[in-house]
Amino acid sequence: MTAITASIRKAQRVAIDAGGFNLRGVIYGDTKGRYRDGWFFYTAKVVAEIEPNVFRTATGNVYQVETWSAPSKPTNEYDPLPADWPYCASA
Repeated sequence: MTAITASIRKAQRVAIDAGGFNLRGVIYGDTKGRYRDGWFFYTAKVVAEIEPNVFRTATGNVYQVETWSAPSKPTNEYDPLPADWPYCASA
């Protein structure tokens, strides 16, 4: 299992003009001590979904999404996935 940097609640995917996406939402349990629980924040660009609802960013942080806010939803509910979707079936 990958070490989780923090959890995100009320998460949403935010498209990046250059392609791909980042996540935004309310952070909890930041193991690096950068953010207080309940702060709204944006991640760096997502480079992989290493398991369902667990995302690795370009800066190497790993975030677990606890809950999604519309219009975003878990990856398995998207059909079909966009061609540039960063998803790894196996970590």
